[in-house]
Amino acid sequence: MLESHDHSNPPAHSPALVPFLAALSALGPLSNDLYVPSLPLVSAALDAGGGAVQLTVSTLLLGFSIGALIYGPLSDRYGRKPILCFGLGVYVVASVLSAFAASLGFLIAMRAVQGLGAAAAMVLSRAIILDRWRGAEASRAISWVAMFTFLMPVIAPVVGGYVAAFGVWPAVFWVQAAAGALCLAVTALFLPRVRKLFSGSLLDSVKGYAAILSDRQAVGYMACSALGFIGVIAFVTNSPFVMIENFGLEPHHYGYAFSFVMLGGSVGAFCNSRLVHRFGIAAMLNIGTTLLGIGGAAGIVATASGVELIGVVIPSLVYMFGVGFVFANTMARTLGRFPTRGGTASSLFGVNQFLIGAIVAAALSLVETPTAVPLSATMACAGVGCAAIWWGWLRRAA
Repeated sequence: MLESHDHSNPPAHSPALVPFLAALSALGPLSNDLYVPSLPLVSAALDAGGGAVQLTVSTLLLGFSIGALIYGPLSDRYGRKPILCFGLGVYVVASVLSAFAASLGFLIAMRAVQGLGAAAAMVLSRAIILDRWRGAEASRAISWVAMFTFLMPVIAPVVGGYVAAFGVWPAVFWVQAAAGALCLAVTALFLPRVRKLFSGSLLDSVKGYAAILSDRQAVGYMACSALGFIGVIAFVTNSPFVMIENFGLEPHHYGYAFSFVMLGGSVGAFCNSRLVHRFGIAAMLNIGTTLLGIGGAAGIVATASGVELIGVVIPSLVYMFGVGFVFANTMARTLGRFPTRGGTASSLFGVNQFLIGAIVAAALSLVETPTAVPLSATMACAGVGCAAIWWGWLRRAA
């Protein structure tokens, strides 16, 4: 019989744990946000259209989705540390191979493998939080991780924009490989082994997906989070073409605009971490979902009215600020309902986000004309939909 945690008394943690979990979780944004300013450059270097190059983003998300589905049940059964080390190793190898890509097809394939590896870091950082915290404490810990995760899109596009300005797009993958190798070394040397939470077979652990999907509240929270994530993915994948090709920004200027918008998510996560203990998760979701609805609706109104760059940036900033509240609290509520299946619940939460995000990114890649209309319309549907699910369904049971 495998040992289990006493969930009324989660294990102690070191002060360095949250920053380390933030670094792990940031591998996902780093995989994309350092790269997106180079999308037009990759398009020219590999002789491919902008829509086709956006597939390197959607296949990354597809890799995230597949990896998210796998790692959670494995980590519940065999422990967090060995599964995390495996995923990080895959990430490092895929990042190095991406730097040597000579064709778009090979780069697309390696981006999928890169996402497969990065999923371990993103899924298991959440599961490790659940191993140690509950309820508002979990939301607060997730908020701190999210705050640093959102800082990555603030910093990485600026760096990526300057790299793109010098025409050295493979360099972004060397940076990613180095970051993955550092996380792998720290995990292998310093992360303690967590006792396994689930004593059944691996098949029993996988069957936990059915139990989670039969929980109406968990499904509602995952749907709310997924809709919020759709807007984030729409902005990340479509904004370089809208801002650089349609509005005429230089790549490094786009990096600053992108960072300004994504800073909203970090500020929102920080505010949530300070307020959730005082006001509770439900109040934070009231704020977050409302901001998503306002930001999304304002963006499509501004676009329809002919407002240019400012009509994309400001509503997107409001949207991201709301996301900082929505992600932490929907995740805490979902994962908290399944304390002995934290990895499995985290996996399902992740695949729900990334698979839908991959579909949205692939759909936006079909848009050849780089106007703001598809971006604003997608964020409007996502933000209003998220608010509707919370206020029309989940709020009553909260």
